[in-house]
Amino acid sequence: MSEETPVVYRWQVHLAKAQPERLPVIVLALVGAPIVGAWLMGHWIFGLAALWMLWSATADYLLPIRYEADAEGVRQRGWSPRLMRWERVKRVVWGEDGVLLSPFAHPSRLNAYRGVFLWYGDQREVIESLVRERCAHALGETKSKRKTKRLKQRSHA
Repeated sequence: MSEETPVVYRWQVHLAKAQPERLPVIVLALVGAPIVGAWLMGHWIFGLAALWMLWSATADYLLPIRYEADAEGVRQRGWSPRLMRWERVKRVVWGEDGVLLSPFAHPSRLNAYRGVFLWYGDQREVIESLVRERCAHALGETKSKRKTKRLKQRSHA
């Protein structure tokens, strides 16, 4: 009896290395805003709060983001870890730098919080084929097909 070992694909993206032109502005903001905040408000706790807010907003850029994809779904590990199971993906949005896996069938403001954005890094072809294979159920229905389906439902009513 042989057991099949699950295939896990891993990749890592470090945005600060991929987009170094943004680094000086982010470092300036991370250092300058807390100093200015503490000086203007008159207490060091405001500077610490400013540092925490800016760090939280820029940590995914400054630190590497690690991804793991297996038969169950895809996991993003880093400052803001996320998990998306393949069966929960209802919409796939292809982008220049990555692909968004959304649990919503239609565009939503909640995509940033509930969806998972997979940065390609140097693995574009592999990630595209992985998403096409695992999310075939979400790729089938396009906007024009939904519109046609809606029109048919209205005409039957």
